[in-house]
Amino acid sequence: MNPHATLQLALDHFDLQDYAAAEQSLFALLEQHPQHKDALHLLGSVAAAQGRFEEAALAWQQALRLVEPDSEEALALRYRLGRAFYEQGRFEDAFLLYRDLIEAGHQQAEFFVAAAAALQAMSPSGKNDAQALPLLEEALQRNPEQADTWHRKALLHERAGQWEAARDCIHQALRLNDQSAQLWLAAGLIEHALGAYEEALRYYDQALILSPELVDAHVSRGTTLARLRDHEEAIDSYRRALRIDAGDADAHVNLALSLLALGRLEEALPLYEWRWEGRGADPYRHATIPAWNGGSSLQGKRLLLWAEQGQGDTIQFSRYVLQMVGAGAEVVLEVPASLLRLMQGLPCAASIRLVAMGQALPEVDFQLPLMSLPLVCNTSLASIPEGFPGASYLAPEAGLCSQWETRIAALAPRAAGRVRVGVVCSGNAGNVNDARRSIALERFATLEQARGGLDFFVLQPDLRDADAQWLRQAGPHWHELGADIGDFADTAAALSCMDLLISVDTAAAHLAGALGRPVWVALPHAPDWRWFLQRHDSPWYPTARLFRQQQAGAWDDVIRMLRAALAIEQFKA
Repeated sequence: MNPHATLQLALDHFDLQDYAAAEQSLFALLEQHPQHKDALHLLGSVAAAQGRFEEAALAWQQALRLVEPDSEEALALRYRLGRAFYEQGRFEDAFLLYRDLIEAGHQQAEFFVAAAAALQAMSPSGKNDAQALPLLEEALQRNPEQADTWHRKALLHERAGQWEAARDCIHQALRLNDQSAQLWLAAGLIEHALGAYEEALRYYDQALILSPELVDAHVSRGTTLARLRDHEEAIDSYRRALRIDAGDADAHVNLALSLLALGRLEEALPLYEWRWEGRGADPYRHATIPAWNGGSSLQGKRLLLWAEQGQGDTIQFSRYVLQMVGAGAEVVLEVPASLLRLMQGLPCAASIRLVAMGQALPEVDFQLPLMSLPLVCNTSLASIPEGFPGASYLAPEAGLCSQWETRIAALAPRAAGRVRVGVVCSGNAGNVNDARRSIALERFATLEQARGGLDFFVLQPDLRDADAQWLRQAGPHWHELGADIGDFADTAAALSCMDLLISVDTAAAHLAGALGRPVWVALPHAPDWRWFLQRHDSPWYPTARLFRQQQAGAWDDVIRMLRAALAIEQFKA
């Protein structure tokens, strides 16, 4: 068989996806004609089709040496070689190759798209997104009819939090291709981020019409339903996802969160262990140490309990340390440095070892993240308060309390009929739910109208610029304490000097509850699961009262309820 016929036979096998036969023909041809550029080109394509990109790159590099440098064939080979580099994880090599092509005057739209993809892959954290965006814009100038390019641009805007721009791009993509379930799903995710939940559901439903077994669409539909507080329907969506893919971690975790919000802890807590899997999961930091499963005896064993998620979570679940000590464990408690002094206020602090995250750990027998303790302790909604001393399980440091009382008295001396109210209006700005839970400090100003004798103390060290500016201009009964707060031990001591804390859902609210101090928590319409639904008290914190939004984003009613409660509350002298 002549070389042309052999090459055609190999191509026919390739088209039929009979890659073994294609390779056999190509190897036979190359044995007789080692410099056959078309055979090498096709051999690279056969290897790439099977995911063997290193072999593909080698074949294409050999072919490149045999073709005219400025020919169309050379251009095609260099483009494919860049794709092979990309698939091998050689992102910088891919980017440099595409950049060279563009700078040489080969400015096809696909080169700009490929360069943008490689640039982004070089920095998954998004560091290169600002450089990738103009490349996609150049691609769209040359070919604005590519839905995939609009989708890529939408994703870049999404990562930058530029949701309106992302919405515009995804609508362009859908205009060009309304038969892609993935594009409808992407549009739904953007609407969810913008708070347009009903619209998001419409997009998810369209995605599921096109692809009924698209697991991510079922899960995303559930998360949007949960944001609408329709947890029963959300649970149905998650269960549908799990019937399609029983191993989908996001479906398990979100199912757990909806069950938790409904107070169905016994069902939820085993599922919540899936939080270490799936997209965006936190690292399981001590995986090399055996996990305690709750079944074996802890008598005489050293158990590492370690903080995960936020500081409020650590404060909330540190209550279980006492139970582990009671079970006979020698507890090593690892927490952020900002909580180290505070945790010395646990009633069992003298019998445990406290370690700041990042410090060397002693040898231990078992480990467990703090938020797995409710599961191993068989926690139910009814049993949450059991086993804890009264309303509190943390105590502030007496010496610090005296220091803070002196500091606060210098601003607003104790006097008959006067009430000290601590205020925390915002949490960590990096929290994914921050926009829903934080409130501008200025909106608390009308609380002063509730009654006479109120002194307000803002108790957060990271006050935002707009809030700090307002506080500087507020009246004589508003005071800023955050500048003197070094850690949560300081916050606890300052709280001991307050008659009441009014807080958004952040660590300070958990701290006040853990100290047994009166705390009123302003909650968004769809709150975090630990506050449950349709109740104004908290089984976690007997001294807490919950003030809930009746509509998403509507804080005015919450402020009015807080003002009314302040007007009638009887404070201890």
